[in-house]
Amino acid sequence: MTKKELLKRIQAKGRTAYKSWTVAKLESELEKIKKNLSVETTTEIVSPGGNWNTAKDWFPTIEVNQDSRDIKVTFYDSEGHQKKATVETEWADVEYSKDRDQVFIRGEVYCRNWINAKTSGSQKFCFAVFVGDSGHVYTHRAMASKGWMAADAGTIRKRLRKLGIGALNGVIQQGDFLLKPANGNAHPDEDFSHERMGFGHHIFEGPVLYHRGQFLLTEEMALIHTATDGIKHPDVVVPPGKWIVGTTANQLAHGNARD
Repeated sequence: MTKKELLKRIQAKGRTAYKSWTVAKLESELEKIKKNLSVETTTEIVSPGGNWNTAKDWFPTIEVNQDSRDIKVTFYDSEGHQKKATVETEWADVEYSKDRDQVFIRGEVYCRNWINAKTSGSQKFCFAVFVGDSGHVYTHRAMASKGWMAADAGTIRKRLRKLGIGALNGVIQQGDFLLKPANGNAHPDEDFSHERMGFGHHIFEGPVLYHRGQFLLTEEMALIHTATDGIKHPDVVVPPGKWIVGTTANQLAHGNARD
């Protein structure tokens, strides 16, 4: 990497670096701040289609580069006369934690639906992005409640630990979806007579046996997160066995919570 590229990378992380520094010093500084998140925002001009546009449909999209920790946030606005809907990001704010390894992306979107007026209105959004213990950068869309909208960015990890995001030992974790070994609470094999693909946005790559909150896997199976609203959790592989489904906050508050 050239000196110019090193300077640009360090400055993008919100740190000061000087042209007089040697390449070795610049590389050392970049290594120190490798966990830092850097947000770049852009606004895309759109012409909404469809008849049921809402403010939520035009929340920003967030793309994360796991290697560089660069985050690209795209907001959406419309201009001029629109036949279907008028969209405006009314305000947006990016707030970093002191160590720049946690960041809030918050704001509000307005949508005026010219076809179905009842779906018009404004809606706040709150995205929390942070570097987990494993080094993976997680993106979580939190509730736009008073607490989340006013929270300090330095509290993101603490707030999300209750969800067990990033747990690595003894459980299978994918965002806010948890699978725990059934062990002594397992249903008999003969009870597993129905098949399911998963729950919500958390889908197995193929149908698996299911009975009353438990999955029976006869072979390892990938669990894929299919959300399309800017939140993306990595695929995980679930080993064979019987697994209990846990998806609520108190179920996810377990001793192996990491991130």
